[in-house]
Amino acid sequence: MVLYHFFVIIKKGDDHMNYELEIVEVPQQQSARVYHLYLSHDHYMKRHFHHNVELVYLIKGSFLAHVNGQTTLVLEDSLFLINTLQVHYFEMQEDSEMITVLLSYDLLEKYESQIDQIDFDLNLCPHQHTALKKAIYTMDRYRKGNDSYKNIKVQEYLCLIYYLLLTYFQKPKISSTIPHFKQMETLLDYIENHYHEPLTIDTLSQQLHYSPSYLCRYFKKACGISLFQYIKAIRLNHAYIDVCQSQDDISLIAYRHGFVDTKAFIKAFKEKYHQTPGAYRKTLGQ
Repeated sequence: MVLYHFFVIIKKGDDHMNYELEIVEVPQQQSARVYHLYLSHDHYMKRHFHHNVELVYLIKGSFLAHVNGQTTLVLEDSLFLINTLQVHYFEMQEDSEMITVLLSYDLLEKYESQIDQIDFDLNLCPHQHTALKKAIYTMDRYRKGNDSYKNIKVQEYLCLIYYLLLTYFQKPKISSTIPHFKQMETLLDYIENHYHEPLTIDTLSQQLHYSPSYLCRYFKKACGISLFQYIKAIRLNHAYIDVCQSQDDISLIAYRHGFVDTKAFIKAFKEKYHQTPGAYRKTLGQ
């Protein structure tokens, strides 16, 4: 069984529906999990990682993809891929529509026995992007259709997706995967559940039974940013939602999400969004 942590806020019309897919199973007999998502510009996604390869076709909108500390702007009508065991999350720049395909690591291993030595890179063969996007879109259309034998067509196009990736987009693995990834999963979950509390290196190191110095090195290597930068980003992302979706006082939002004071929150917000929270609210018409 493979675990996949995912959090979205989906917007339809003027309504927001919040739900969390804490654990998604990818059984060995299934070749993929597919999600057709409509994400609002202010949705929140957890940092997470998984063994499976995640392939995204962004139909409309744009988002910043944060993967192992590296940021990429993904634009409308384009593809994005996350390799196995890469810490990642998406930060929406506008309301967006996408199809996400979570490809089974076990099935990839059956097709390619050396899969642990392989990464996928969509830049290797740009002229195959059209075929890959068409396969994803057509597969999803059959998946949501009423054809009595639609599952046959879904599997046909999923097989084509696997074929295209393995044939045109594989390269030798360069980046190292996360050591002790179960411990990292525990740490990320702990931070997510306690980010609004005072968090210290000593407190976090006790969760994994690591020394403080080792934890800092381990986290920076796995996530590409320091532990303090990560916690600050988590707090800011949660606070951003309250700025956008509520009329709560800025000082209350700062306190609720773990900032030491309002000044620290305003400084962090301005560094990222180039405006104070109050000014940003005005741009949203609040």
